[in-house]
Amino acid sequence: MTLEIHAGERFRMMMRDGMCVCSDSRENFDRAEAFEAESAPLYGKSVAWIGGGFCIGPRVFAIADCTQTVYEIEPALREFCPEGVEFISGDYRETMRGNYDVIVYDLGGDTPRKFLERHLNPGGKILPEKD
Repeated sequence: MTLEIHAGERFRMMMRDGMCVCSDSRENFDRAEAFEAESAPLYGKSVAWIGGGFCIGPRVFAIADCTQTVYEIEPALREFCPEGVEFISGDYRETMRGNYDVIVYDLGGDTPRKFLERHLNPGGKILPEKD
């Protein structure tokens, strides 16, 4: 398995064996901003990110003064995690602990709601809301 980070289409992309794993494209910033709007107000809440990538979401949410944890399988992406955000490397299904007010499943594909609901505080929210 080969990982490489490069500037491709006017934004950074991380490639694994020729496939884009994450990027910091405008589309990803827009997605994070939409999640922030769906979660507001975030002040004082706890947020878990499943799949951190370049940590665009945690950077967008940082202005809201919430407590954030990133669960990311690729430890090399730790360097992109903002200061004050906990980064836990490994498979989230094995490393996820505690409960959160907001859980953002940012891996694509179907959201594993039954698993994530076990880590959701009462009244909490799992994003995206629709698969």
